[in-house]
Amino acid sequence: MQILLVESDHLVRDQVKVGLQQFPEFAVTCGEGYAGINLIRQRDFDAVILGMPADVREGRRMIEHLRAVRPSLDLILIAPERMAKDFGADKQRFDVWSILTTPINVTDFFRLVSRVRERLIEVVPS
Repeated sequence: MQILLVESDHLVRDQVKVGLQQFPEFAVTCGEGYAGINLIRQRDFDAVILGMPADVREGRRMIEHLRAVRPSLDLILIAPERMAKDFGADKQRFDVWSILTTPINVTDFFRLVSRVRERLIEVVPS
């Protein structure tokens, strides 16, 4: 399963990447900002994990840019807790599958990984 991880905070990116790499079925590609999002033009990914910038409006623009390129791609957001509430209200509008809050709680992260594995195994036959 190909996962695109777009996150500018290196600590958060490394935590997520290392966590995903514990599962051999995940292949993780990392990027930052719009250049990272544009990687979906070059390769097929099963899901995108997108870190939100500090500005909510900029985060919405990034999601809109991603959706303009690949409208049906599974999208997981990483956002600070209070920003996650803002995006939670727009979850359906932007077709966001899940939101992971920072600082990352290990239990929540591996719960999310379990759900992603189940979902992608259903969608992507072996």
